[in-house]
Amino acid sequence: MLGGLLKRKTSFPFLYYLLATMLGELLVFALAWTAGAWIPLILISTAVILLSSRWVSPFIWLMFFVVGCLGQSLTLKTLDPGKVEYVGYISRGGTGNVEASMGRVLVEGKWMNLPVAVNIRLSDRKAAAFAGQIIWTAGTLTRQESFPLFKIESNIEACVERLEVFSYPGKYVTELLSRYKLNDTIAAAVFTGDRSHIDFETRERISNLGVAHLFAVSGLHIGLMYLLVHSALSFLMLGRKTKLILSIVLLFFYTLSTGPAISATRTFLMLLCYSLLKIIDYRQHPLNILGFSGIIIVMAQPSIVASISFQLSFFATAALLIFLPAIENKNLLSQTLLVGAIAQTAIIPLSLSTFGTLSLAGIPLTVVMVPVFVVPSYLGMIFILVADLVGLQIVGSFIAGSLRAMSSLLGEVTSVIGGVIPAIRFEPLTAYLLSLLSLFLFFTLLWHSGHKP
Repeated sequence: MLGGLLKRKTSFPFLYYLLATMLGELLVFALAWTAGAWIPLILISTAVILLSSRWVSPFIWLMFFVVGCLGQSLTLKTLDPGKVEYVGYISRGGTGNVEASMGRVLVEGKWMNLPVAVNIRLSDRKAAAFAGQIIWTAGTLTRQESFPLFKIESNIEACVERLEVFSYPGKYVTELLSRYKLNDTIAAAVFTGDRSHIDFETRERISNLGVAHLFAVSGLHIGLMYLLVHSALSFLMLGRKTKLILSIVLLFFYTLSTGPAISATRTFLMLLCYSLLKIIDYRQHPLNILGFSGIIIVMAQPSIVASISFQLSFFATAALLIFLPAIENKNLLSQTLLVGAIAQTAIIPLSLSTFGTLSLAGIPLTVVMVPVFVVPSYLGMIFILVADLVGLQIVGSFIAGSLRAMSSLLGEVTSVIGGVIPAIRFEPLTAYLLSLLSLFLFFTLLWHSGHKP
């Protein structure tokens, strides 16, 4: 009997266990934070466990579901809006806005733990803070419907170093961009994921065109950096394990320099798991690695399941890994087209239900912009970094000028395309029904492609 409860017929059970953990956390979040949202979550959870029971043990699935419920229950706090003082660790740095977590908040003369993430809008909008620092702030706290669940409009703040090795990468990249006058360029946003320096109109156009994901440090950026670092280390004739360890260490510091962003953290954890398993020669399905890294993230910060960035990142990655066998043997052009199409199609249901918009230009622009702008910008930023380190500032200045010209040209191109092909906006009910329809069509495509999770 116990053997029947623990049975599994899939090579990636942790993907199912990630869904169980997320559904448990979402259920508790809905009960505490929103009205009525727990009803569809109960129905979805029931459907998922019934479908999953063919492939993984229902007993273990329920264990992860309960763990998710407990994790969210122990960390979720409900605070009333008002004046507060807050002390916490910066988990995502930035200019003007940062996120902190694992903190404490002073409410009505009493300090209480607040482990969930808090968005802090700095009093000095041009000030920068970095991951790894400790921040103290006094201001007005309000609640938000999505991650981070709380926001503090700071009246005054101060940051101190906790361990400078964690904040140094972000400081160095910020200073480098300022020195080469690249902070307000789209090319810099590709490398750092920080779009706060780009003017509002350009950010709005990029978002409406459905290509904002290209300017958030994601699997594409982290994976490209990993390949570049690993290839560069190959010239040093190092051992396989040494190259893997050094690649992960260097990738860790790059991830810190990006904020770190949610998608960057997810990809780093996946590559960390992949490298560790490769060191001990233990093969695992990529979807299993995705599920395992996802469980680490949602258990470390349960409220992150309410983040649209987290949801978009994992859904797009899962779709790409599911269809990986079908596209890995194609030629480079076909792979580029298919990767863009699959990633964009997978996030349509979430984009519709959350933003109520649909961009017809999103897929073709993604396919064109990756090789024409994103990859050249990314490589250009790396060349500037290397040139600056070895003292070839004149080379760095030349490349920086090229990147500024490319960014200016892209801004003009997006303006023209945005005027010709505007985003389609829907009413909330229509957007919700269309998101359900697109989700049904996507799973039908999965089924007919031989993927039957």
